[in-house]
Amino acid sequence: MSDTVCVIILNWNGARDTLRCARAVAASDHPASIIIVDNGSTDDSLDVLAQSSQPFELVRLDRNLGFAGGMNAGVRVALRRGARHVWLLNSDAVPAPDALSQMLAHVDRYAVCTSLQVTSAAPWSADDQPYVTGWRLPGGKMKPVHCGGCATGRHDVDVVTGASLLVGAEWFDRVGLLDESFFHYKEEYDLVVRIADAGGRVGLVCASRVWHQCGASLGQATPRARYYHYRNELLYMRKRYGRPLVRVVTREPIHIKTFAESLVHCLLPARRPVARAIIAGYLDGLRGVTGPTGRF
Repeated sequence: MSDTVCVIILNWNGARDTLRCARAVAASDHPASIIIVDNGSTDDSLDVLAQSSQPFELVRLDRNLGFAGGMNAGVRVALRRGARHVWLLNSDAVPAPDALSQMLAHVDRYAVCTSLQVTSAAPWSADDQPYVTGWRLPGGKMKPVHCGGCATGRHDVDVVTGASLLVGAEWFDRVGLLDESFFHYKEEYDLVVRIADAGGRVGLVCASRVWHQCGASLGQATPRARYYHYRNELLYMRKRYGRPLVRVVTREPIHIKTFAESLVHCLLPARRPVARAIIAGYLDGLRGVTGPTGRF
């Protein structure tokens, strides 16, 4: 691979969003190779992608491996091709033309960085609103980092998440790929923390902007999404701290409040499906259940 950057876009039953994202990457002011990973789609995605005239390499998976597994399939291809930087980009995102070059301007400083991300009803609308993708962790507490404009175009942070993640390829060799046991949610947070623990600096490059639809593949308010969110919070605690219940009680009691509220919401028919999913997520997280769920 002659290009120094390989972009990984994961598709699951959403080829039109995926191609919109790929078109924005192709219009970037910095060249990059594009790998689209189809994560076992069951709609017409493969036909739509096959009919596209856009230049990209298509990796087909025969089943849904989750966000982590699907992205990892693309990362492995990028590493075999000799990419120096891997850009993990959500399919429901639209990067600005200089989003990549703005991040690349800081790769000597950062092992991993993210863009300033905005969301609204449509890409680059007048009502675009930025949302938090970078945090500092003083004393283990998450403190959001907001940027209303700065001279450097970047902020040093402790962890980043979001729809746009630029990772130096060598860091995958050092710390490994995304943890597939999470399946969906928390895997990029875990990767970034592992990179930081290994000595890599983490950055929010606010001069790089990406619009993100948020939850196009899995609506964030659905029972399944809520299950993964809360289960994986506890799976992460198990992985990092060893005793998730102790961590919840002593450091993150908000989870006790959420669990208690969900028990009450089980009495309300309109809220019952999500409440049951949250309770199941917590219980499975405590038990160490990993991978996909077919329950919700």
